[in-house]
Amino acid sequence: MKRWILVMLVLGLFFASASPVMAAGPGPRGTFAFSGKITAIGDGTITVQVLAGNKLVRPYLGKELNVTVAGSTRFLLKNGTVVTPITFTDLKVGDAVSLNGTVANQVWTAKRVTIGAQLIHFR
Repeated sequence: MKRWILVMLVLGLFFASASPVMAAGPGPRGTFAFSGKITAIGDGTITVQVLAGNKLVRPYLGKELNVTVAGSTRFLLKNGTVVTPITFTDLKVGDAVSLNGTVANQVWTAKRVTIGAQLIHFR
């Protein structure tokens, strides 16, 4: 009887710890960093053609990603060595940008968007 209770307890702990992993959903998860050009601007979103990035975004090189911006997203303008805070409305199609943020369940959310990314390697 004690052995049966122990087996059930171990199985219960196993399935309880596996549930969050299975609930994560498909697609990449984690922190992203990439640079590219803005191709479209929507209501609370920007679409960026990915030109370079970390391991998480490498499968998307040359493709467009829709990135959600939140109230906590920081927008910056880098002009040489000077970095100035800006707003979402300052973004324009064609701007070279660098972004970082998180992705979960196919939702890419920017924590920071910086205009003025150096894209000299992609001309």
